[in-house]
Amino acid sequence: MASTYIDPAVRAQLANVHDVFVIARHEKHGYLLLLNKGALGKEFKIPSGKFEHPGIGGDSYYKAASNAASCKMLVQTGLVIAPCRFNRILFPAQVQEKLGNRVFYEVWISDQDSVVKGGETALTGEQNFYVRTDYYGFTFHQDLRHAAAALRGTSRTTASALLATQAIYRETCCLGGVIMKMGEMARQMCGWPKFPENHPFHRAQRGVQRSISSFS
Repeated sequence: MASTYIDPAVRAQLANVHDVFVIARHEKHGYLLLLNKGALGKEFKIPSGKFEHPGIGGDSYYKAASNAASCKMLVQTGLVIAPCRFNRILFPAQVQEKLGNRVFYEVWISDQDSVVKGGETALTGEQNFYVRTDYYGFTFHQDLRHAAAALRGTSRTTASALLATQAIYRETCCLGGVIMKMGEMARQMCGWPKFPENHPFHRAQRGVQRSISSFS
């Protein structure tokens, strides 16, 4: 089967168009998912869209990406959130390689970010927070794995990226991750025997590996 011809000028333009995704997490209600207008089994998505980057890396690239994340949130949810509030998610190298030209941001939201006029509440029943969207509505999911399962029908990549954030928090960001690493260092320095397989240290490590392996 012959491949579709793409004009070189169009191909060059497309090379500068990347995808940005926003993982929005409410401080009380959990992960915000939009009810997609897709087919059965593809009902959910997170705020996302394409952006044209300046063709160079570094700060200029991520400034364009965070501006795009803010714009997508405004267009798709009505929430006005400054670009400086979006935190780029730094995935492990093997995960980022599979994501390609996709950039993920996380933003924490609260009732103070709620749409003032013309909004609607979540289909899951949470009150005092309103979103204005052209989608069929939105939901909140407290549990990360439940949110990922809801997204999997629409995009396995997005669902896996969401799961991989759990590994990042456990391994590098949260206090528990720091304590785990410090505990292992102390064990090695003091010459203590290794923790048994059923020790919480090893159970947490296995959780990290399962989250990352979802990309393979």
